[in-house]
Amino acid sequence: MPIYKTGGLLAPKGPAIWILALVGWLACSTTAWTVAERSASRVEANAKLAALARAQVAAEAIEQNLLRMLEGIRGLGDLAQTRHLLQQSGTQESVSLVEAQLTSVPACRRFGVLQVAVINNDGWLAWSSAPGWRPVYLGDRPHFLAHQSGEAPGLHVSAPVLGRISGQQSLQFTRPLLGKDGQQAGVLVVSVDPERLSQDLTTLSLGGRNAALVLRRDGTVLARGQEAPQDPGDVLPPSDPLMQVLNSGHDGALSLRSPADGREKLTAFRIVEDVPLAVLVSLDAENEIAGTDFVRPALRATALAFSVLLLAALALSLLWLDRRRTLHDLEQARREREATQQRLVQSQRMEALGRLAGGVAHDFNNVLQAVLGGAKLMGKRPADEAAVRKLSRMMQEAAERGAAVTRRLLTFARRVELRAVPVRLDQMLQGLQEVLTHTLGREVNIELDLAPGVPPAMVDGAQLETVLINLAINARDAMQASSERRLCFRLREVGPEDAVDASAALEPGRYLSVAVEDTGSGMDPATLAQAMEPFFTTKPKGKGTGLGLAMAKGFAEQSGGALAIRSQLGRGTTVLLWLPVAPARDVRETAGITEAAHASGHILLVDDEAQVREVLSLVLREQGYTVFEAADGPAAVVHLESTATCDALVSDLAMPGMDGLAVLRAARQRRPNLPALLITGYAGDAADHALGEAAEAGPLILLHKPVDPEELAERLAALLREPAPGPQPAAP
Repeated sequence: MPIYKTGGLLAPKGPAIWILALVGWLACSTTAWTVAERSASRVEANAKLAALARAQVAAEAIEQNLLRMLEGIRGLGDLAQTRHLLQQSGTQESVSLVEAQLTSVPACRRFGVLQVAVINNDGWLAWSSAPGWRPVYLGDRPHFLAHQSGEAPGLHVSAPVLGRISGQQSLQFTRPLLGKDGQQAGVLVVSVDPERLSQDLTTLSLGGRNAALVLRRDGTVLARGQEAPQDPGDVLPPSDPLMQVLNSGHDGALSLRSPADGREKLTAFRIVEDVPLAVLVSLDAENEIAGTDFVRPALRATALAFSVLLLAALALSLLWLDRRRTLHDLEQARREREATQQRLVQSQRMEALGRLAGGVAHDFNNVLQAVLGGAKLMGKRPADEAAVRKLSRMMQEAAERGAAVTRRLLTFARRVELRAVPVRLDQMLQGLQEVLTHTLGREVNIELDLAPGVPPAMVDGAQLETVLINLAINARDAMQASSERRLCFRLREVGPEDAVDASAALEPGRYLSVAVEDTGSGMDPATLAQAMEPFFTTKPKGKGTGLGLAMAKGFAEQSGGALAIRSQLGRGTTVLLWLPVAPARDVRETAGITEAAHASGHILLVDDEAQVREVLSLVLREQGYTVFEAADGPAAVVHLESTATCDALVSDLAMPGMDGLAVLRAARQRRPNLPALLITGYAGDAADHALGEAAEAGPLILLHKPVDPEELAERLAALLREPAPGPQPAAP
């Protein structure tokens, strides 16, 4: 082969150079092609890993929903166990209270619960939350036999079955009930709607050929999203690769071929602790990497187009693509981290609600202990007048504490109707100054700047004091590092135009502005923007819940006002409350209790709770009224259809079947403009419109339980004093 020398190197000459060039071109082309293929495979692999991570996040979210539902079912089990022990003790009244709590959960379909039932050891249904239930033999049910044979000592989950009581397809969550001797005395059954679980899975919107399943460890499908091909009740065969994974008992993710359609599936699964349940999320690999389909053809085209001379440019392009992919992965990781933080916030919310529920249970247990103990002691000492008076006063104070706990709960939920009365804010702030001096410490200088002659505010004084004390404590914490610790309360009368930065727009009218100013560290704009969000706090972990400012905002807006925060970093913080000015007092209520003490008239009293009805009847009879008692709405209608005299209706608002509003409508069809006084524990938003219509049709007053007897008598007397629009016709 001829060669020539150039630059000290021997180079081929003639046809050999073409051969070498061809070999070099083929080598570079092969290298470029190989790099392109490997890069495309790496992009697809990363896309699959990202899809697996998404499936794991979805499976974890489903597992958290299941855990919350199981926690609720365990709570029902504890209530059922308490009911069983109380029933053995013969405390029927307490049993009825527990049964009412058990019935309230399926009534509002919480956690998808359809029914709560108890089966005796003989297999017969002993109690059910379903209305009109009857004894049914359930001893042949697999979930009952599992506990009888000892195969399921704890919580057991059945396959989807048709309920003999509810007549609906349901999942049976069962657990044994123990007697006082520690032996099994029955089985608790909580029926859960599988459609509810399926709806929760469908909300994930996985789409396409993707699927989300909830199944037992034995492979029985309990619930599925709409995209899943299986139906509830199907059982995965032992040969299915998923069964081997589930039998391992560990969480994880993997890629496998579906025996149904032969397509590759990216599957994540979670094994639920302490129960025989598992969560499975399966994503179709082909659909998940469809967004990267352009990568492989593009790289192949690049490898073919750019051969020897553009090999370096191809390498740079691949590096650029790698960089873009890395940035995308980093962005995806950032989003996943933010999603994890959101889940943590949700977990903290659930923890706060759990602590709140525990505190409420503690408070109510104290109330019930005082009431129950006092009632029993009064029954043992009926002749001891001093002891009876003392115990009666103690029981009244306990009941008032229980009512205060209920009001705090409703305020937390921002559903309470506050007891707004005219309050002199200047006097309240002067009283708080002395209280806060001891609460905050002598190192905090508390100042008052009160405008003279300000009118009273229409507000709930107790709730306002709580808000102001919380704001003062927050201010003290913000001034820990300040050399000058000064807290100032300013009171002014303003108009709506002053609240340009308020949390809610103010209606036209007169308002009082209460400003709480501190010399603390202040807040930057980012912190200020989040300050009123629930569960956001700048305090160290464990020192704050992040609910104080959110609850203060809710209180201000419920009172017809608004709240705003003005702060600069290093220059302190000012929290402003706008509260409406109280209207001129109505002199018609001055007679009050004096007139009620000499009242007379015929009252129709309707309440489905016998004890409540008996107490209210005694209160009204002591005031001089003639009372006819009705245990439900139909009985009240029968009385109204008679020729008996009826001057006013006093009814519970929430009753099974025919509620208080239905009774009032039926009463006014027979006796137009009949005055009515409705009593409720919690009316809710749904009743607002109906109550407004009832108020337009005649005199109406709504009172919230617990009602003070004197307040009941005063309000009823005021209701009867209102002039009727026309004569009341006699009943037919």
